[in-house]
Amino acid sequence: MIPENSSSTKRYFYGTYEGYELRCQRRLQADLGVGQEAAETILHLRNQVLELQSRIRQLEAELTAQNASQHLRLTRSHEVYYEAIWFELELQE
Repeated sequence: MIPENSSSTKRYFYGTYEGYELRCQRRLQADLGVGQEAAETILHLRNQVLELQSRIRQLEAELTAQNASQHLRLTRSHEVYYEAIWFELELQE
């Protein structure tokens, strides 16, 4: 963190990701007037929401794959069933 002196306010420059949470925390404190602990809690909850959203997307992808697999198995079962019926009909003639 490298402070930059300015006439009215201090500004801090961070790397791309290192200071992201600190910047967010400062913005919450400055823009919304929340305390430091509240800002930390908000950021913690935000991270949890992001993790849960990621997990939901992962589960949706797994369900889609399982659905496709089940549909394929069902289609194959129908094909085998219909072939067996035709075979039985041919034998009865």
